[in-house]
Amino acid sequence: MAANKKISLIDVYFIMLLSLGITNHVVLIPLLLQKAGRDAWMGTLLTIILHIGWVYILFFIMKRTRQQSIFAWFKDSFGPVIGWIFVSLTTIYFFWMTMVIIRETTTWIRVTYLPSTPKTVISLTIMLLCVYVANNGIRSIAIISGILLPIVWVLGHFVAVSNLQYKDYSLLTPLFVDGYTPMLKSMLVAGGGFMEMIVLIYLQHHMKRRMRYLSIVILSILLGGLTLGPLMGAIAAFGPVPAMESRYPAYEQWMLVTITKYITHVDFLALYQWISGTLIRISLFLFIMADGIPFKKSKRRLWYVLGVGVATSIISMIPVIDRQIELFVLGKYSPSYLVFLSALTLLIAIAVTFRANTKGG
Repeated sequence: MAANKKISLIDVYFIMLLSLGITNHVVLIPLLLQKAGRDAWMGTLLTIILHIGWVYILFFIMKRTRQQSIFAWFKDSFGPVIGWIFVSLTTIYFFWMTMVIIRETTTWIRVTYLPSTPKTVISLTIMLLCVYVANNGIRSIAIISGILLPIVWVLGHFVAVSNLQYKDYSLLTPLFVDGYTPMLKSMLVAGGGFMEMIVLIYLQHHMKRRMRYLSIVILSILLGGLTLGPLMGAIAAFGPVPAMESRYPAYEQWMLVTITKYITHVDFLALYQWISGTLIRISLFLFIMADGIPFKKSKRRLWYVLGVGVATSIISMIPVIDRQIELFVLGKYSPSYLVFLSALTLLIAIAVTFRANTKGG
C-alpha cells in the first residue's frame, strides 16, 4: 500500500474515538447504571486504571507482528487454513457488532425523530452511506472522522456545561451502600466495552508508523473518559434511580439544555453525534471485514462490502433477530464481549509469542 494511503497517529485517534466512543456512550452507560446505579462511575474509573495495564498486550502484539496485516501474518505463520479460520472469526464478530449498532441507531431515530418513516428506509439509507465510505478506504474514513470528531467533541462539552445548573455532584456519593458487588458488575460491563480497542491490531498495517505504548494508553484513557464523563453527568443531573430507569441517559441530558428562554429543544444535535459515531463505526467494520480477503478486482471488493452491509441491515430488522439483539444489548452485551475479546487478544498474543519462539529456535 502506498504511503499516502496510510494514516497518521492522529487519524487513528479520530477513528477510534468516534467508532468506539459511540458504543461507550450509547450501549455501555445504560448497562452500567442498571448494573450498579450510583456505584457505576467508581467501577468504570477502576476499569480504566486496569485497562491501562491490559493494553500492553495490544502493544506487545503490534510490536511482535512488526506492523504487518494480522490477517496476512496468521496465513504466513500458520498456513492458509488457520489464516482463514481467523478471518472467519473476525468477520463473524464484526458482522454481529455492525448488526447491533445499525439496529440500535435505527430504533432510536425512529422512536425519537421519525416515527412515521419505515425502519427499512432509515436502516438502508445509513448502511448505503457507510458502504460508500468503507469502499473508499481507510484514508476516507480517517478524513471524515477528522471533520466529524471536533464538532462531536464541542457538542459534548456544550451539553455538559449547559446542564451544570441542573447537576448535583453530591449525588455521586455515598458509594457501596449495597456492598461491592454492584461495582464489580459494572467493571465487567465497562471492561467489555474497553476491550474493543483490539481494533487497533486490525489497523496496524495501515498506520504510517508504529504506535508506542504511551500512545495506546492515552487512547485508552480518552475512551474511558467518553464513558465516565456522561455517566457521572447522568447521575448528577437525574439522580441514580431515574438515571437507572432511562434507556438513553446521554441523549436525555440533551433534553435539559436551554439557551436563554428563547432557545430550547436542541436535542436534535444529539442526532449529529450519534449518526457520526454510527457512520464511522459501521464503515470501519465493513472495511476490516473486506480487508481480510485478498480481492483481485476493486469491483469484487465493492460487491462484497455492499452485500455484507445490506445483509446486516436486513437481518437486523427481522423481528426475531431484532428482539434477540435487544435482549443481547440489555443483558449479555458487555460480559460476553469481555470474555470473547479477552480470549481473542490472549490467543493472538500466544500465537505471536509461539511463532517468535519457534523462529528463534
